[in-house]
Amino acid sequence: RPPPPHALLHRRWRSLHAMRRLGAPPTAAACGLVLAAALGRGASALSRGRADIALGDDEAACSVQLLQQDARLFTRPVVADDGQGSDAALVPVSTQTGGAATRAAPTEGTNATLVRRTATWSGMKANAEGDLEAFITALCTNVGSLVVCVVVFMVLRVRYPEIYSNNVLKKVAPSSPDISGFFSWVHASLRATTAERIASIGLDNAMLLEYSLFAMKVCAIVGLPTCLVLGPLNALFGGHEAGGDNLSMFSFGNIHRGSPLYWLHAFGVWGVVLTIVKLVWQAQERFIHMRWVWLRGMPDIRANTVLVEGIPPEYQSAKKLREFFEVLFPGDKVKDTYCVRDTSVLRETLYALDEAKKALFEAETTESLNPGDPPLTVRTSLFGPRLEAKEYWRGVVDALEPRAAALRKEINDLSEEPGPKGYHCPSGFITFHSRRDAEVALRLNLISSDMLEWVVDTPPEPTDIFWADLMQGIAMQTGRAAIGYALVVGLYFAYVPLSVGITSIAQLINMGPLQPLWAGIAPTIGLSFMMSFLPTFIIWIFKLFFTLKAEAWAQLRLQRWYFWFQLIFVVMASAVGQNIREFHNTLVQRPFAIFGVLADTLPFSTHFYMNFIVLQWLTHAMNLLRYVNLSKFTTLSLIYDKESARAMSEPEDQDYYGLGSRSARWSIHLAIGIVYGTLCPPMYPLVFLNFAVCRLFYGYLIPFAETRKPDLGGVFWVTQLTHVFHGLVLYTLLMTGVLARRAETYGPCFVAAPSVVFVLLAMRRFQTHFAWERLPFHELMSDAGKALGKLATKRETKGLYLQEELLDPTP
Repeated sequence: RPPPPHALLHRRWRSLHAMRRLGAPPTAAACGLVLAAALGRGASALSRGRADIALGDDEAACSVQLLQQDARLFTRPVVADDGQGSDAALVPVSTQTGGAATRAAPTEGTNATLVRRTATWSGMKANAEGDLEAFITALCTNVGSLVVCVVVFMVLRVRYPEIYSNNVLKKVAPSSPDISGFFSWVHASLRATTAERIASIGLDNAMLLEYSLFAMKVCAIVGLPTCLVLGPLNALFGGHEAGGDNLSMFSFGNIHRGSPLYWLHAFGVWGVVLTIVKLVWQAQERFIHMRWVWLRGMPDIRANTVLVEGIPPEYQSAKKLREFFEVLFPGDKVKDTYCVRDTSVLRETLYALDEAKKALFEAETTESLNPGDPPLTVRTSLFGPRLEAKEYWRGVVDALEPRAAALRKEINDLSEEPGPKGYHCPSGFITFHSRRDAEVALRLNLISSDMLEWVVDTPPEPTDIFWADLMQGIAMQTGRAAIGYALVVGLYFAYVPLSVGITSIAQLINMGPLQPLWAGIAPTIGLSFMMSFLPTFIIWIFKLFFTLKAEAWAQLRLQRWYFWFQLIFVVMASAVGQNIREFHNTLVQRPFAIFGVLADTLPFSTHFYMNFIVLQWLTHAMNLLRYVNLSKFTTLSLIYDKESARAMSEPEDQDYYGLGSRSARWSIHLAIGIVYGTLCPPMYPLVFLNFAVCRLFYGYLIPFAETRKPDLGGVFWVTQLTHVFHGLVLYTLLMTGVLARRAETYGPCFVAAPSVVFVLLAMRRFQTHFAWERLPFHELMSDAGKALGKLATKRETKGLYLQEELLDPTP
């Protein structure tokens, strides 16, 4: 049986190097490479002293250029087809790390060394000459646009204080800056203390701002020696392998293969890992104290209440629920009980009633503002006649009000009937007289032999509850969750094809005179669309198929999944390539190939991520403008009063601008700095400036402009620190593979490889060492703990743990 094509190709590659060592002219060497490439499908062409080997159709090609001036071999990466449906080129390419290509003989047995993937679907291009000029242009453009956005924000802030300084007007902001001053927001953003922000916006959002300071600290401590020591060493003693790629002078791309500098970088990997792990540990220890203060200040209605799920049908009523827990907690310790009622039909009726009242108000207001115009009309169906809007909506309101009252009365009259017959659901709330009893209840995990019954958990804020989720039974939750997970997996595997499809359609569009501008936007429009709407797709799946119980818990789940999507499709885009299935197949069949796959792909895209981070500065400045909220406010102000219009324009889109999405994106920005910082030292100052911009802009935006969101007490912060460990794992895998590929021996690789295990153990230790979710029981029972609890300032909260739709409406 003939040997596989990659083995034959490897032999011809070695023959080509032998020809060049014997002094063969560049033309002969090029001919040898053309013969080697002929094993793949495609054709070869020679023109003007260079060999272009086309191995596929359209963009599926790999071009090798021979520069006769110095007879050095360079590679220009484009996706090539291996004839097996993947984007892997079976043409051996030079190993390039952070800059121009360098010669490196591939190793048999690992396709990763023979493969170079480029994520053309994302608009990503490999590092090349001329990138410095392009980066400077992009830097100046983005900084200029940022300045323009800030100037516009300062003008709009003075003109529309309801949108940009509402918390100041309501006196709930950390301070009271002059809303008529153009620069007072800067001082207000930087002056507020952590304690003031926690009192104003909650611990979750306050810790998001603290995360920006943590990221700046990481970039400063790790980035300074990297930029001031390793970067100059790469530039002066690396061997100048970057050639004309001036942007890679301080990067790994400037170090020739086999350089002794790789020993220094191997120990540098340990320095990065140990430093960041220590910083994470210190940050979490500081957070623990803030978390305990937050727990002590929890309102009594929430601190003394527990959420119970999986209630058996015979106990599904407030009376039966009280009787059951009075057996567990005798002596009049249970203050109140509430069993969730099935109000799905009533809620739909009330929603329709509210929409009808809103439409009636808008019709009456429009007619009063324009008395000379004909009355507004509405079409009740696609082919139905047009009716006068005011009379139609008045009739809808008159019909729905008695129906809602009848449904409410029917549900309340059956409150004593346990189980589904009394409209009861398998979830409820138990409120105790003391917090100690509530904490004891939270630690009860063997109430029943069935682990799905009597599940006790911490309740969300009363105003943040998804009552529809609490109406579901365990069987329904399991079935819907299975469908939800299937849809998430489908979205994962459809991400790249959808991006490619949208980009392909966009590139077929001819914009006429605007075609030059469109040509620059079209290649990345697919990725831009998917990245913008990905949080919306994920949150839709979660809310439709998962039991979330509260909006804050939905944001937490979004943070976790959105981070992994971005880690794979943004940070690892060049490794994934255009075939996510082939990428996974490679890792499943040969798990240790991950080192080579990362080393042969990620280092070639450092310039792309430098531009990506700079672009984020402008994105933050655009978020500062709050243009969506402003457009809603100005439109609604034509009909409603300013306060009503402002309330209807808030909050900002929680799919993309919510705490979950923001936390995930900020984690990705720091992960990019960690993963690519050693390969490209200038990455650290760029990421540092990114978080400095975040600290300034969001330091004003969240406490002074945006409405306060439900608070989980720092759960998002802990998840972000866990994501730091995930970034460190990817960093150690990447650096181990790069050192194995480029060092003269495996010595530097053996030095760096144990860091992978160390990071995994440190992450495990981080997850098990800190008991942060609840107050230690000793803190509740000891005299010192009780004294601190009495001195704690209790936060105000709205709402009760009952369904407001069952209450009689106020006149």
